[in-house]
Amino acid sequence: MSEWKIGNLSAAIGEKVKDYLKFDSVEEKLPAFLVNGSDEGPKVLVLGGIHGCEYTSIDAALKVGAELIRSNVKGQVVILPIANPASFYARSIYVHPRDGKNLNRMFPGKETGTDAERLAFQLNETVFKQVDYIIDLHGGDMIEALVPFTIYHVTEDKQVLEQSKEMASLFDIDFVIGSSGQVPGSTYGCAAEQGTPAIIAEAGQQGILSGDNSVLLQEGVKNILRSLGMLDGEVKKTDSTYLSVFDWYRSDQKALWYPDVKIGDNVANGDLLGKLTDEFGETVKEIHSNTNGTVLFLVTSLAINPNDPLLAVGE
Repeated sequence: MSEWKIGNLSAAIGEKVKDYLKFDSVEEKLPAFLVNGSDEGPKVLVLGGIHGCEYTSIDAALKVGAELIRSNVKGQVVILPIANPASFYARSIYVHPRDGKNLNRMFPGKETGTDAERLAFQLNETVFKQVDYIIDLHGGDMIEALVPFTIYHVTEDKQVLEQSKEMASLFDIDFVIGSSGQVPGSTYGCAAEQGTPAIIAEAGQQGILSGDNSVLLQEGVKNILRSLGMLDGEVKKTDSTYLSVFDWYRSDQKALWYPDVKIGDNVANGDLLGKLTDEFGETVKEIHSNTNGTVLFLVTSLAINPNDPLLAVGE
């Protein structure tokens, strides 16, 4: 073992560093915890705030970073609790405020691209490629209600797939989704295709900081670290429901959105999920289910723009 370096940051053996991660091509600086344990072990990245209004995920990553004690860690952990500071301080839903692009659709990014593309590129090159496992914490954005769930990427690399699936099952969360690429440019998909086991864990909703859901995410992260031998303690197992379909519904127009379902509802193929109306209240489109499953997340905004998500059903 030796000094551990991530970009401009470094931590000696047995040291914990709190500082800002900086990139030449990115305007913002990212708060970071760098923990270099005294014993050998894997390298793990914990992310929060890829979407700036998902406050529960940010709080969870921050609490994990503050709590980790260097003498208890075997291996190395880097925690970036506010990975998208521009979106966080602008209270920007889904997208980077300067280019209007969703950071979690931009990976692996572009070195000379727009703001979100450059940030994705730097995160991937400087951090993703330096670790063995990635845990990306999310939650319902400012206008989203959701049932907690975890996601892993179904990649052709069977070892990465199985390791990711195992990580996703270590949160005290009922629903685990094996995603087959419905969300291109995501953190976990990009990492998995590069050979790094990675997951997203979602809890919390609607721009509200939930202490209970923050603890749920914190405990899940620590449970993964225990499973990797990086922390002492018993690994807790959850009887999860594994889903292979993550069916997204989006609007094709500017409209008002009136859902007919709630998060957690079970729906059948053909069921009415909601209606889009014009500004006079006349229905312009009905949204019907394409599958049998559970409503995992639901947009709660009345105002809807073209290509905005409406809800997602897991089967």
